[in-house]
Amino acid sequence: MMKFGFVADGVVKMLVAIALCIFLPAVESFLLAPRWLAIAAIVLLFLSGATEISYGVRKAQKSYVKYLVIFDSLWVVATIMAVIFSLVDSPAAGYIWFCFTGLGSLGIAVIFTTGANGPDFADDEPSDEASPTGG
Repeated sequence: MMKFGFVADGVVKMLVAIALCIFLPAVESFLLAPRWLAIAAIVLLFLSGATEISYGVRKAQKSYVKYLVIFDSLWVVATIMAVIFSLVDSPAAGYIWFCFTGLGSLGIAVIFTTGANGPDFADDEPSDEASPTGG
């Protein structure tokens, strides 16, 4: 069941990134965001979703759910703040939302691909018996 949660959250992030690509002009206009920032955040969000899916399939440790809860909770707060700023025609709206989305996504991707969560390259190394020097 834990694996499904990580995979589902990753799929939702990827779908949001795809929807943002489709509706990019409208989102940029509403949030008064520069295109370069929007594109960077969308790419990072998509990659973060892919990283979550990969992590969910491989390990899905319950102790890492807290990172998703923190990200998603702060994403809601950033969204509310961005909408409020947008309604008063402040360009801060786009910077708040896309900066949090991009940096938060990057943080999630780093957490799920480094340290104990990263790939175990030790399994890929040849053993001493297989080495050309004969060990």
